[in-house]
Amino acid sequence: MKVYFSVIMLLLSINCFCQSSTENEVLEISRQIFRWEVENKIDSVANILAEQFVAASSDGSVITKKDYIERLSARNFTHNAITVSEQSAVISGNSAIVIGAGKFDITVSGRQRISQLSYIEVFIRERNGKPWKMLALKASAIN
Repeated sequence: MKVYFSVIMLLLSINCFCQSSTENEVLEISRQIFRWEVENKIDSVANILAEQFVAASSDGSVITKKDYIERLSARNFTHNAITVSEQSAVISGNSAIVIGAGKFDITVSGRQRISQLSYIEVFIRERNGKPWKMLALKASAIN
């Protein structure tokens, strides 16, 4: 019984060690951005976005950092709640990609809707020790 229990504990612990500290850091930044959007902390969101940031929405529109921040500031598009159901990161040098999915409760022009979305976020940093910045975001509806 002890051997069986030990094997189970070993297998469960392997999953915890699969992600590097850098992957965990980027995943936490991604989750923090979602919290800021729900909390309407627009300045915090603006600070984490790279100047060259672009977002491709689930409706196919592409917007710049300026447009994205203006949309959040105008309050025509608000995030009521975001629940991430899965998320993983891939790191390559000073680039990171976060792939995830979740439930997005939003209000657009006064109409609330809940969407299941998958998303890809691209992060960059100038060099080790510099902060990560989100460079791109793509969201797609999950049917």
